Amino acid sequence: MIEIAVQDVEGARTAKEEGADRIELCSALGATGGLTPSFGLIRACARVEVPQGVQVLIRSRAGSFVFSDDERNVQLDDVRAAVEAGASGVVVGGLTDEGKLDEPFAAALAEAAREAGARVGHDIDITFHRAFDVTRDRFAVMDALIGMGYTRILTSGGAAGVPEGLDALRELVDHAAGRIQIQAGGGLTVESIPEAMATGVDALHMSAKRLVVSEGGPGGGGAAPIECTDRDVVRAAVAAVRV
Repeated sequence: MIEIAVQDVEGARTAKEEGADRIELCSALGATGGLTPSFGLIRACARVEVPQGVQVLIRSRAGSFVFSDDERNVQLDDVRAAVEAGASGVVVGGLTDEGKLDEPFAAALAEAAREAGARVGHDIDITFHRAFDVTRDRFAVMDALIGMGYTRILTSGGAAGVPEGLDALRELVDHAAGRIQIQAGGGLTVESIPEAMATGVDALHMSAKRLVVSEGGPGGGGAAPIECTDRDVVRAAVAAVRV
């Protein structure tokens, strides 16, 4: 199972055409680590019909995963809007000042996703994003997420990237014992796919992006790179997973 992080409709089409199983949709990936995409972008990418659909990142700003009440409320509304726009899943998370899971917020996010899914008539995947990697007790956080009905966890094993977190990923897979999906993501390359797969994770996640220079204008900051999905990298990643 391989998921490609994309930021536009062209990226969604590329992922589908090259055989990716699903996509995670976000905005400002390189600059911020990913933010919530617009309603229109979600709807357009859902219409591409990637086999397992569009997982939408819900994150209102860059920086820490400790959110104010206003930020929590925005994200809860964004979960509902993403499902209404056609998302098959949402990618969410939040922590306390002490580096623990923000359990009331995590539960509210899951409930908002389930309620929105009921309104549109299908179940919604709920993924806890890489806030998981900066928690102090990942096993305890995993157990709590299982109790809340989360579908999967996106993680590098707490390391800077998947290649450095292989041992931790194995431990997480063992602890999960099939109760929740473990998806390896963060710093994953085509070359590191075999080692990541050998940990026993349920899925792999990578951005497969390249930079294309675009001319700016007044107010646009001049020439600036645009992040695009690299077709060749997606093709190679899918081939590596299918071996």
